[in-house]
Amino acid sequence: MKTDKRKTGSFLALLIQNYVGFTLTILCILALISAIINKGFERRLDLPSVDALEANEGLLEEGNYDAFPCRKVLGPKGDFVVLDENLHTVYKSSEKMEESFTATELYCIPEMTLWEYTETTTFTNQEGKKQILVKRYGEVMSKDEETYEETESFMILDENYRVLTNTMDFPAQQLGERELQYMTDSVSASYGYQKHAFTGEDGRKYTAVFKYKKIDDPSYRHIVSALERLWLLTIPLYIIVVAVFVLKLNRKVKVPLTSLSRTITQYQQGEKPSTEYRGPNEFVEIGDDFVRLAARLNESEEKRLKADMDKQKMLADISHDLKTPITVIQGYARAICDGMIPEDRREQYLRTIYLKSSALNELINTFYEYSKLEHPDFSPVLKRENICEFAREYLASKYNEIALAGFELEADIPETPLYCHIDSQQFSRVFENIIANALKHNSEGTVLRFAIAAEGNSVKISISDNGKGVPPEIADVIFEPFTVGDESRNSRQGTGLGLAIAKKIVESHKGYISLSKHPEEGMSTEFIIWMKTS
Repeated sequence: MKTDKRKTGSFLALLIQNYVGFTLTILCILALISAIINKGFERRLDLPSVDALEANEGLLEEGNYDAFPCRKVLGPKGDFVVLDENLHTVYKSSEKMEESFTATELYCIPEMTLWEYTETTTFTNQEGKKQILVKRYGEVMSKDEETYEETESFMILDENYRVLTNTMDFPAQQLGERELQYMTDSVSASYGYQKHAFTGEDGRKYTAVFKYKKIDDPSYRHIVSALERLWLLTIPLYIIVVAVFVLKLNRKVKVPLTSLSRTITQYQQGEKPSTEYRGPNEFVEIGDDFVRLAARLNESEEKRLKADMDKQKMLADISHDLKTPITVIQGYARAICDGMIPEDRREQYLRTIYLKSSALNELINTFYEYSKLEHPDFSPVLKRENICEFAREYLASKYNEIALAGFELEADIPETPLYCHIDSQQFSRVFENIIANALKHNSEGTVLRFAIAAEGNSVKISISDNGKGVPPEIADVIFEPFTVGDESRNSRQGTGLGLAIAKKIVESHKGYISLSKHPEEGMSTEFIIWMKTS
Protein backbone atom coordinates (compact mmCIF):
# COMPACT_ATOMS: atom_id res chain seq x y z
CA MET A 1 0.00 0.00 0.00
CA LYS A 2 1.31 3.42 -0.96
CA THR A 3 2.43 5.56 1.96
CA ASP A 4 1.01 9.06 2.28
CA LYS A 5 4.11 11.24 2.56
CA ARG A 6 2.07 14.09 4.01
CA LYS A 7 1.55 12.11 7.24
CA THR A 8 4.32 12.37 9.80
CA GLY A 9 2.94 9.88 12.31
CA SER A 10 -0.08 9.79 14.58
CA PHE A 11 -0.93 12.60 16.93
CA LEU A 12 -0.78 10.08 19.75
CA ALA A 13 2.82 9.26 18.81
CA LEU A 14 3.62 12.97 18.83
CA LEU A 15 2.21 13.29 22.34
CA ILE A 16 4.12 10.24 23.53
CA GLN A 17 7.42 11.45 22.04
CA ASN A 18 7.15 14.83 23.73
CA TYR A 19 5.56 13.85 27.00
CA VAL A 20 6.31 10.29 28.00
CA GLY A 21 9.80 11.05 29.31
CA PHE A 22 8.59 13.87 31.54
CA THR A 23 5.59 11.86 32.70
CA LEU A 24 7.71 8.87 33.62
CA THR A 25 10.05 11.13 35.56
CA ILE A 26 7.19 12.61 37.55
CA LEU A 27 5.71 9.16 38.17
CA CYS A 28 9.06 7.87 39.44
CA ILE A 29 9.41 10.82 41.81
CA LEU A 30 5.82 10.42 43.02
CA ALA A 31 6.35 6.69 43.52
CA LEU A 32 9.51 7.37 45.53
CA ILE A 33 7.77 9.95 47.70
CA SER A 34 4.79 7.61 48.22
CA ALA A 35 7.11 4.74 49.19
CA ILE A 36 8.89 6.94 51.74
CA ILE A 37 5.59 8.13 53.19
CA ASN A 38 4.09 4.64 53.36
CA LYS A 39 7.22 3.31 54.99
CA GLY A 40 7.06 6.12 57.53
CA PHE A 41 3.45 5.37 58.30
CA GLU A 42 4.18 1.69 58.72
CA ARG A 43 7.11 2.46 61.03
CA ARG A 44 5.60 5.26 63.08
CA LEU A 45 1.89 4.37 63.19
CA ASP A 46 0.67 0.88 63.96
CA LEU A 47 -3.04 0.84 63.11
CA PRO A 48 -5.44 -2.04 63.88
CA SER A 49 -5.15 -4.61 61.11
CA VAL A 50 -8.22 -6.58 60.08
CA ASP A 51 -6.06 -8.78 57.87
CA ALA A 52 -3.86 -9.69 60.85
CA LEU A 53 -6.95 -10.43 62.94
CA GLU A 54 -8.46 -12.73 60.32
CA ALA A 55 -5.10 -14.49 59.87
CA ASN A 56 -4.85 -15.24 63.63
CA GLU A 57 -8.53 -15.75 64.44
CA GLY A 58 -7.86 -19.46 64.87
CA LEU A 59 -5.81 -18.75 68.02
CA LEU A 60 -8.84 -17.06 69.57
CA GLU A 61 -11.12 -19.94 68.60
CA GLU A 62 -8.64 -22.44 70.11
CA GLY A 63 -8.47 -20.41 73.34
CA ASN A 64 -4.72 -19.90 72.88
CA TYR A 65 -4.96 -16.27 73.91
CA ASP A 66 -1.36 -15.93 75.05
CA ALA A 67 -0.15 -16.76 71.55
CA PHE A 68 -2.48 -14.20 69.92
CA PRO A 69 -0.23 -11.50 68.34
CA CYS A 70 -1.88 -8.55 70.05
CA ARG A 71 0.81 -6.05 69.04
CA LYS A 72 0.68 -7.13 65.42
CA VAL A 73 -3.11 -6.82 65.26
CA LEU A 74 -3.59 -3.70 67.42
CA GLY A 75 -0.23 -1.94 67.45
CA PRO A 76 2.44 -1.70 70.16
CA LYS A 77 0.08 -0.14 72.73
CA GLY A 78 -2.91 -2.42 72.11
CA ASP A 79 -4.64 -4.68 74.64
CA PHE A 80 -7.64 -6.96 74.62
CA VAL A 81 -10.01 -8.85 76.87
CA VAL A 82 -12.07 -11.96 76.06
CA LEU A 83 -15.62 -12.23 77.46
CA ASP A 84 -17.84 -15.31 77.40
CA GLU A 85 -21.53 -15.25 76.49
CA ASN A 86 -22.38 -14.28 80.11
CA LEU A 87 -19.94 -11.31 79.88
CA HIS A 88 -17.52 -12.94 82.36
CA THR A 89 -13.86 -12.26 81.77
CA VAL A 90 -12.05 -15.25 80.30
CA TYR A 91 -8.73 -13.61 79.46
CA LYS A 92 -7.11 -10.17 79.79
CA SER A 93 -3.88 -9.29 78.01
CA SER A 94 -2.70 -6.80 80.67
CA GLU A 95 -3.79 -5.11 83.87
CA LYS A 96 -4.35 -1.86 81.94
CA MET A 97 -7.21 -3.43 79.99
CA GLU A 98 -10.75 -3.02 81.31
CA GLU A 99 -12.47 -6.30 82.12
CA SER A 100 -16.05 -5.22 82.78
CA PHE A 101 -18.50 -4.36 80.00
CA THR A 102 -22.28 -4.36 80.13
CA ALA A 103 -24.37 -5.93 77.37
CA THR A 104 -25.43 -2.53 76.05
CA GLU A 105 -21.85 -1.21 76.18
CA LEU A 106 -20.72 -4.26 74.24
CA TYR A 107 -23.44 -3.69 71.68
CA CYS A 108 -22.29 -0.09 71.18
CA ILE A 109 -18.65 -1.02 70.51
CA PRO A 110 -18.18 -1.33 66.70
CA GLU A 111 -17.26 -4.67 65.13
CA MET A 112 -13.65 -4.64 63.91
CA THR A 113 -14.17 -6.78 60.81
CA LEU A 114 -17.04 -4.62 59.62
CA TRP A 115 -16.74 -0.99 58.65
CA GLU A 116 -18.94 0.88 61.13
CA TYR A 117 -19.20 4.59 61.79
CA THR A 118 -21.62 6.39 64.11
CA GLU A 119 -22.38 10.11 64.33
CA THR A 120 -24.75 12.16 66.49
CA THR A 121 -26.72 15.30 65.78
CA THR A 122 -28.56 17.35 68.38
CA PHE A 123 -31.75 19.12 67.29
CA THR A 124 -34.94 20.64 68.71
CA ASN A 125 -38.28 19.08 67.74
CA GLN A 126 -41.51 20.93 66.95
CA GLU A 127 -42.42 20.98 70.64
CA GLY A 128 -39.16 22.74 71.51
CA LYS A 129 -37.62 19.71 73.18
CA LYS A 130 -34.01 18.76 72.70
CA GLN A 131 -33.43 15.42 70.94
CA ILE A 132 -30.40 13.51 69.69
CA LEU A 133 -30.20 11.69 66.33
CA VAL A 134 -27.74 8.78 66.39
CA LYS A 135 -26.87 7.45 62.90
CA ARG A 136 -24.80 4.35 62.26
CA TYR A 137 -23.31 3.49 58.86
CA GLY A 138 -21.91 0.04 58.36
CA GLU A 139 -21.57 -3.09 56.25
CA VAL A 140 -23.21 -6.50 56.33
CA MET A 141 -22.44 -9.67 54.47
CA SER A 142 -24.48 -10.07 51.26
CA LYS A 143 -26.74 -13.05 50.72
CA ASP A 144 -24.13 -14.74 48.53
CA GLU A 145 -21.58 -14.25 51.36
CA GLU A 146 -19.06 -12.94 48.84
CA THR A 147 -19.46 -9.17 49.18
CA TYR A 148 -20.48 -6.60 51.79
CA GLU A 149 -23.49 -4.33 51.47
CA GLU A 150 -23.71 -0.87 53.01
CA THR A 151 -26.29 -0.34 55.74
CA GLU A 152 -27.70 2.67 57.57
CA SER A 153 -29.68 2.71 60.82
CA PHE A 154 -30.55 5.29 63.44
CA MET A 155 -31.96 6.04 66.89
CA ILE A 156 -33.63 9.16 68.25
CA LEU A 157 -33.00 9.93 71.94
CA ASP A 158 -34.53 12.50 74.22
CA GLU A 159 -32.38 14.78 76.38
CA ASN A 160 -32.18 12.04 79.03
CA TYR A 161 -30.91 9.50 76.45
CA ARG A 162 -34.20 7.55 76.47
CA VAL A 163 -34.77 5.77 73.17
CA LEU A 164 -37.74 7.22 71.24
CA THR A 165 -37.15 5.66 67.83
CA ASN A 166 -34.94 2.67 67.17
CA THR A 167 -33.99 1.02 63.86
CA MET A 168 -30.60 -0.20 65.15
CA ASP A 169 -31.95 -3.16 67.14
CA PHE A 170 -30.57 -1.47 70.27
CA PRO A 171 -31.31 -3.89 73.18
CA ALA A 172 -32.28 -1.29 75.82
CA GLN A 173 -34.82 1.48 76.36
CA GLN A 174 -32.23 3.99 77.50
CA LEU A 175 -28.71 4.76 76.37
CA GLY A 176 -26.08 5.75 78.91
CA GLU A 177 -23.55 8.47 78.26
CA ARG A 178 -20.73 5.93 78.40
CA GLU A 179 -22.50 3.71 75.90
CA LEU A 180 -22.97 6.65 73.54
CA GLN A 181 -19.25 7.38 73.83
CA TYR A 182 -18.42 3.79 72.90
CA MET A 183 -20.75 4.02 69.93
CA THR A 184 -19.24 7.30 68.66
CA ASP A 185 -15.62 6.35 69.52
CA SER A 186 -15.31 9.28 71.94
CA VAL A 187 -14.52 7.44 75.21
CA SER A 188 -10.95 8.69 75.06
CA ALA A 189 -8.94 11.03 72.91
CA SER A 190 -6.02 8.59 73.04
CA TYR A 191 -7.62 5.15 72.80
CA GLY A 192 -10.32 3.52 70.73
CA TYR A 193 -12.34 0.32 71.21
CA GLN A 194 -13.47 -2.37 68.79
CA LYS A 195 -14.83 -5.87 69.28
CA HIS A 196 -14.82 -9.19 67.49
CA ALA A 197 -17.34 -11.98 68.11
CA PHE A 198 -16.21 -15.55 67.53
CA THR A 199 -17.15 -19.12 68.40
CA GLY A 200 -14.69 -21.18 70.39
CA GLU A 201 -13.85 -24.82 69.76
CA ASP A 202 -16.09 -25.68 72.70
CA GLY A 203 -19.06 -24.29 70.74
CA ARG A 204 -19.58 -21.32 73.07
CA LYS A 205 -19.90 -17.71 71.95
CA TYR A 206 -17.12 -15.30 72.91
CA THR A 207 -16.39 -11.63 72.31
CA ALA A 208 -12.93 -10.07 72.21
CA VAL A 209 -12.84 -6.35 73.05
CA PHE A 210 -9.77 -4.60 71.58
CA LYS A 211 -8.22 -1.40 72.89
CA TYR A 212 -5.80 0.40 70.59
CA LYS A 213 -3.90 3.65 70.40
CA LYS A 214 -5.61 6.23 68.17
CA ILE A 215 -3.70 7.65 65.24
CA ASP A 216 -4.34 11.34 65.91
CA ASP A 217 -1.16 11.77 67.96
CA PRO A 218 1.74 14.20 67.33
CA SER A 219 3.64 11.66 65.27
CA TYR A 220 0.74 11.43 62.82
CA ARG A 221 0.58 15.19 62.45
CA HIS A 222 4.33 15.31 62.00
CA ILE A 223 4.18 12.78 59.17
CA VAL A 224 1.31 14.62 57.52
CA SER A 225 3.31 17.83 57.69
CA ALA A 226 6.30 16.09 56.15
CA LEU A 227 4.03 14.69 53.46
CA GLU A 228 2.82 18.15 52.57
CA ARG A 229 6.38 19.43 52.31
CA LEU A 230 7.37 16.53 50.08
CA TRP A 231 4.43 17.11 47.79
CA LEU A 232 5.37 20.79 47.49
CA LEU A 233 8.61 19.71 45.84
CA THR A 234 6.65 18.40 42.85
CA ILE A 235 5.19 21.82 42.01
CA PRO A 236 8.27 23.42 40.38
CA LEU A 237 9.03 20.16 38.59
CA TYR A 238 5.50 20.02 37.23
CA ILE A 239 5.73 23.65 36.02
CA ILE A 240 8.96 22.92 34.16
CA VAL A 241 7.50 19.79 32.53
CA VAL A 242 4.37 21.61 31.43
CA ALA A 243 6.34 24.55 30.01
CA VAL A 244 8.60 22.29 27.93
CA PHE A 245 5.62 20.20 26.78
CA VAL A 246 3.58 23.25 25.72
CA LEU A 247 6.45 24.82 23.76
CA LYS A 248 7.31 21.63 21.87
CA LEU A 249 3.69 20.67 21.23
CA ASN A 250 2.89 24.17 20.01
CA ARG A 251 5.68 23.94 17.45
CA LYS A 252 4.60 20.49 16.26
CA VAL A 253 0.88 21.29 16.03
CA LYS A 254 0.85 24.89 14.83
CA VAL A 255 2.11 24.10 11.32
CA PRO A 256 -0.62 21.56 10.34
CA LEU A 257 -3.33 23.65 12.02
CA THR A 258 -2.26 26.67 9.98
CA SER A 259 -2.49 24.56 6.81
CA LEU A 260 -5.94 23.33 7.81
CA SER A 261 -7.06 26.90 8.49
CA ARG A 262 -5.84 27.91 5.03
CA THR A 263 -7.86 25.06 3.49
CA ILE A 264 -11.03 26.27 5.23
CA THR A 265 -10.38 29.84 4.08
CA GLN A 266 -10.00 28.65 0.49
CA TYR A 267 -13.41 26.99 0.66
CA GLN A 268 -15.01 30.11 2.17
CA GLN A 269 -13.62 32.19 -0.71
CA GLY A 270 -15.08 29.80 -3.26
CA GLU A 271 -11.74 28.28 -4.23
CA LYS A 272 -11.08 24.57 -4.51
CA PRO A 273 -9.59 23.39 -1.18
CA SER A 274 -6.07 21.99 -1.48
CA THR A 275 -4.50 19.10 0.37
CA GLU A 276 -0.97 20.49 0.32
CA TYR A 277 -0.13 20.19 4.00
CA ARG A 278 1.85 17.90 6.29
CA GLY A 279 1.44 16.91 9.91
CA PRO A 280 0.18 14.18 12.25
CA ASN A 281 -2.03 11.52 10.69
CA GLU A 282 -5.17 12.76 12.43
CA PHE A 283 -4.65 16.34 11.20
CA VAL A 284 -4.13 15.18 7.63
CA GLU A 285 -7.25 13.01 7.88
CA ILE A 286 -9.27 15.92 9.26
CA GLY A 287 -8.10 18.04 6.32
CA ASP A 288 -9.05 15.31 3.87
CA ASP A 289 -12.42 14.91 5.63
CA PHE A 290 -13.01 18.63 5.24
CA VAL A 291 -12.23 18.45 1.54
CA ARG A 292 -14.68 15.57 1.21
CA LEU A 293 -17.24 17.54 3.25
CA ALA A 294 -16.81 20.49 0.91
CA ALA A 295 -17.46 18.16 -2.02
CA ARG A 296 -20.57 16.83 -0.26
CA LEU A 297 -21.79 20.37 0.38
CA ASN A 298 -21.31 21.20 -3.29
CA GLU A 299 -23.22 18.04 -4.18
CA SER A 300 -25.95 19.00 -1.71
CA GLU A 301 -26.18 22.44 -3.30
CA GLU A 302 -26.56 20.84 -6.71
CA LYS A 303 -29.36 18.65 -5.34
CA ARG A 304 -31.03 21.71 -3.85
CA LEU A 305 -30.89 23.48 -7.20
CA LYS A 306 -32.37 20.39 -8.84
CA ALA A 307 -35.12 20.31 -6.20
CA ASP A 308 -35.85 23.97 -6.96
CA MET A 309 -36.07 23.12 -10.62
CA ASP A 310 -38.45 20.26 -9.83
CA LYS A 311 -40.55 22.64 -7.78
CA GLN A 312 -40.55 25.12 -10.63
CA LYS A 313 -41.73 22.36 -12.94
CA MET A 314 -44.47 21.50 -10.47
CA LEU A 315 -45.46 25.13 -10.31
CA ALA A 316 -45.56 25.14 -14.10
CA ASP A 317 -47.94 22.18 -13.98
CA ILE A 318 -50.03 23.98 -11.39
CA SER A 319 -50.01 27.06 -13.60
CA HIS A 320 -51.42 24.83 -16.29
CA ASP A 321 -54.14 23.78 -13.85
CA LEU A 322 -54.89 27.43 -13.24
CA LYS A 323 -54.83 28.27 -16.92
CA THR A 324 -57.32 25.54 -17.86
CA PRO A 325 -60.32 26.91 -15.88
CA ILE A 326 -59.39 30.46 -16.89
CA THR A 327 -59.45 29.45 -20.57
CA VAL A 328 -62.85 27.78 -20.12
CA ILE A 329 -64.21 30.82 -18.31
CA GLN A 330 -62.91 33.19 -21.00
CA GLY A 331 -64.25 31.04 -23.84
CA TYR A 332 -67.70 30.54 -22.33
CA ALA A 333 -68.02 34.19 -21.32
CA ARG A 334 -66.98 35.33 -24.79
CA ALA A 335 -69.49 32.99 -26.41
CA ILE A 336 -72.26 34.35 -24.19
CA CYS A 337 -71.26 37.98 -24.86
CA ASP A 338 -71.19 37.37 -28.64
CA GLY A 339 -74.67 35.83 -28.49
CA MET A 340 -73.44 32.51 -29.80
CA ILE A 341 -75.15 30.48 -27.07
CA PRO A 342 -78.82 29.61 -27.43
CA GLU A 343 -81.07 30.87 -24.65
CA ASP A 344 -81.87 27.38 -23.43
CA ARG A 345 -78.13 26.58 -22.87
CA ARG A 346 -77.02 29.87 -21.31
CA GLU A 347 -77.74 28.67 -17.77
CA GLN A 348 -75.58 25.60 -18.34
CA TYR A 349 -72.70 27.75 -19.57
CA LEU A 350 -73.06 30.18 -16.68
CA ARG A 351 -73.04 27.30 -14.17
CA THR A 352 -69.88 25.94 -15.78
CA ILE A 353 -68.28 29.38 -15.50
CA TYR A 354 -69.28 29.53 -11.82
CA LEU A 355 -67.90 26.08 -11.01
CA LYS A 356 -64.61 26.76 -12.79
CA SER A 357 -64.22 30.11 -11.06
CA SER A 358 -64.91 28.45 -7.68
CA ALA A 359 -62.26 25.80 -8.37
CA LEU A 360 -59.87 28.54 -9.47
CA ASN A 361 -60.54 30.49 -6.29
CA GLU A 362 -59.90 27.38 -4.19
CA LEU A 363 -56.54 26.81 -5.90
CA ILE A 364 -55.50 30.41 -5.38
CA ASN A 365 -56.54 30.31 -1.71
CA THR A 366 -54.50 27.13 -1.21
CA PHE A 367 -51.35 28.69 -2.70
CA TYR A 368 -51.88 31.85 -0.67
CA GLU A 369 -52.29 29.83 2.54
CA TYR A 370 -49.12 27.84 1.90
CA SER A 371 -47.04 30.93 1.00
CA LYS A 372 -48.30 32.69 4.15
CA LEU A 373 -47.21 29.73 6.31
CA GLU A 374 -43.81 29.70 4.59
CA HIS A 375 -43.17 33.35 5.50
CA PRO A 376 -40.63 33.75 8.35
CA ASP A 377 -42.84 36.27 10.13
CA PHE A 378 -45.84 33.95 10.32
CA SER A 379 -46.99 33.07 13.82
CA PRO A 380 -50.42 31.86 14.94
CA VAL A 381 -52.57 33.97 17.28
CA LEU A 382 -52.80 31.54 20.18
CA LYS A 383 -55.66 31.48 22.65
CA ARG A 384 -56.44 28.96 25.39
CA GLU A 385 -59.31 26.84 24.09
CA ASN A 386 -61.15 23.70 25.17
CA ILE A 387 -60.02 21.47 22.30
CA CYS A 388 -62.91 19.07 22.93
CA GLU A 389 -65.57 21.76 22.57
CA PHE A 390 -63.69 23.24 19.60
CA ALA A 391 -63.70 19.85 17.83
CA ARG A 392 -67.40 19.28 18.57
CA GLU A 393 -68.32 22.65 17.07
CA TYR A 394 -66.21 21.96 13.98
CA LEU A 395 -67.73 18.50 13.40
CA ALA A 396 -71.23 19.91 13.90
CA SER A 397 -70.60 22.48 11.15
CA LYS A 398 -69.12 19.76 8.91
CA TYR A 399 -71.75 17.09 9.59
CA ASN A 400 -74.08 17.86 6.66
CA GLU A 401 -71.23 17.83 4.16
CA ILE A 402 -69.98 14.49 5.49
CA ALA A 403 -73.48 12.99 5.42
CA LEU A 404 -74.18 14.24 1.87
CA ALA A 405 -70.94 12.62 0.73
CA GLY A 406 -72.30 9.31 1.99
CA PHE A 407 -69.82 8.98 4.86
CA GLU A 408 -70.57 7.75 8.36
CA LEU A 409 -69.10 9.90 11.13
CA GLU A 410 -68.01 8.42 14.48
CA ALA A 411 -66.85 10.79 17.21
CA ASP A 412 -65.18 9.88 20.49
CA ILE A 413 -64.66 13.18 22.30
CA PRO A 414 -64.53 13.28 26.13
CA GLU A 415 -66.83 15.55 28.11
CA THR A 416 -63.94 16.54 30.38
CA PRO A 417 -62.40 19.81 29.12
CA LEU A 418 -58.87 19.56 27.67
CA TYR A 419 -57.24 22.93 27.14
CA CYS A 420 -54.64 23.83 24.52
CA HIS A 421 -53.32 27.11 23.16
CA ILE A 422 -54.45 27.22 19.53
CA ASP A 423 -55.32 29.62 16.72
CA SER A 424 -58.89 28.46 16.12
CA GLN A 425 -58.99 29.64 12.49
CA GLN A 426 -55.70 27.96 11.60
CA PHE A 427 -56.47 24.77 13.54
CA SER A 428 -59.82 24.44 11.76
CA ARG A 429 -57.76 24.37 8.57
CA VAL A 430 -55.88 21.31 9.87
CA PHE A 431 -59.11 19.38 10.44
CA GLU A 432 -60.51 20.64 7.14
CA ASN A 433 -57.54 19.51 5.04
CA ILE A 434 -57.38 16.03 6.58
CA ILE A 435 -61.13 15.40 6.35
CA ALA A 436 -61.31 16.89 2.82
CA ASN A 437 -58.64 14.40 1.71
CA ALA A 438 -60.69 11.54 3.17
CA LEU A 439 -63.88 12.73 1.42
CA LYS A 440 -62.08 13.25 -1.90
CA HIS A 441 -60.25 9.92 -2.11
CA ASN A 442 -62.80 7.48 -0.62
CA SER A 443 -66.16 6.19 -1.78
CA GLU A 444 -69.60 6.36 -0.17
CA GLY A 445 -70.10 4.22 2.92
CA THR A 446 -66.65 5.00 4.32
CA VAL A 447 -66.50 5.38 8.09
CA LEU A 448 -64.76 8.54 9.25
CA ARG A 449 -63.66 8.45 12.90
CA PHE A 450 -62.62 11.46 15.00
CA ALA A 451 -61.24 10.80 18.53
CA ILE A 452 -59.61 12.86 21.28
CA ALA A 453 -57.86 11.46 24.36
CA ALA A 454 -55.66 12.82 27.13
CA GLU A 455 -52.30 11.10 27.54
CA GLY A 456 -50.09 12.55 30.29
CA ASN A 457 -49.64 16.27 29.68
CA SER A 458 -50.57 15.93 26.00
CA VAL A 459 -53.72 15.62 23.93
CA LYS A 460 -53.92 12.97 21.21
CA ILE A 461 -56.23 13.78 18.28
CA SER A 462 -56.88 10.89 15.92
CA ILE A 463 -58.62 11.28 12.51
CA SER A 464 -59.01 7.96 10.70
CA ASP A 465 -61.10 6.20 8.04
CA ASN A 466 -61.57 2.70 6.66
CA GLY A 467 -61.29 3.74 3.02
CA LYS A 468 -58.70 2.98 0.36
CA GLY A 469 -55.70 3.97 2.45
CA VAL A 470 -52.62 5.99 1.48
CA PRO A 471 -50.60 4.57 -1.45
CA PRO A 472 -47.33 3.06 -0.10
CA GLU A 473 -45.20 5.05 -2.53
CA ILE A 474 -46.21 8.37 -0.97
CA ALA A 475 -46.74 7.31 2.68
CA ASP A 476 -43.28 8.50 3.76
CA VAL A 477 -43.54 11.85 1.96
CA ILE A 478 -47.23 12.51 2.51
CA PHE A 479 -46.56 15.81 4.36
CA GLU A 480 -44.10 17.18 1.82
CA PRO A 481 -45.36 19.99 -0.46
CA PHE A 482 -46.78 19.04 -3.85
CA THR A 483 -47.13 15.37 -2.93
CA VAL A 484 -50.12 13.84 -4.76
CA GLY A 485 -51.17 10.26 -5.39
CA ASP A 486 -51.25 8.69 -8.82
CA GLU A 487 -55.03 9.04 -8.98
CA SER A 488 -54.83 12.75 -8.33
CA ARG A 489 -52.10 13.30 -10.93
CA ASN A 490 -53.98 11.43 -13.62
CA SER A 491 -57.16 13.35 -13.05
CA ARG A 492 -55.30 16.64 -12.54
CA GLN A 493 -56.93 17.14 -9.13
CA GLY A 494 -55.39 18.63 -6.02
CA THR A 495 -52.27 20.70 -5.39
CA GLY A 496 -50.54 18.37 -2.97
CA LEU A 497 -50.39 21.18 -0.41
CA GLY A 498 -53.26 20.30 1.94
CA LEU A 499 -51.34 18.03 4.30
CA ALA A 500 -48.19 20.16 4.02
CA ILE A 501 -50.26 23.12 5.22
CA ALA A 502 -51.73 21.03 8.05
CA LYS A 503 -48.24 19.97 9.16
CA LYS A 504 -46.92 23.54 9.19
CA ILE A 505 -49.91 24.76 11.21
CA VAL A 506 -49.54 21.98 13.79
CA GLU A 507 -45.80 22.60 14.11
CA SER A 508 -46.38 26.35 14.51
CA HIS A 509 -48.50 25.36 17.54
CA LYS A 510 -45.51 23.37 18.93
CA GLY A 511 -47.43 20.17 18.15
CA TYR A 512 -46.66 17.06 16.11
CA ILE A 513 -48.60 15.33 13.32
CA SER A 514 -47.91 11.96 11.74
CA LEU A 515 -49.43 9.28 9.54
CA SER A 516 -49.73 6.16 11.66
CA LYS A 517 -47.96 3.12 10.23
CA HIS A 518 -50.29 0.90 12.23
CA PRO A 519 -53.81 2.42 12.21
CA GLU A 520 -56.27 1.41 14.88
CA GLU A 521 -58.20 -1.80 14.27
CA GLY A 522 -60.70 -1.54 11.41
CA MET A 523 -59.13 1.59 9.91
CA SER A 524 -56.87 1.89 6.87
CA THR A 525 -55.68 5.48 7.34
CA GLU A 526 -55.03 7.30 10.62
CA PHE A 527 -53.59 10.76 11.17
CA ILE A 528 -52.46 11.50 14.74
CA ILE A 529 -51.96 15.00 16.15
CA TRP A 530 -50.20 15.57 19.49
CA MET A 531 -50.70 18.85 21.35
CA LYS A 532 -49.45 20.02 24.75
CA THR A 533 -52.14 20.78 27.32
CA SER A 534 -52.16 24.16 29.02
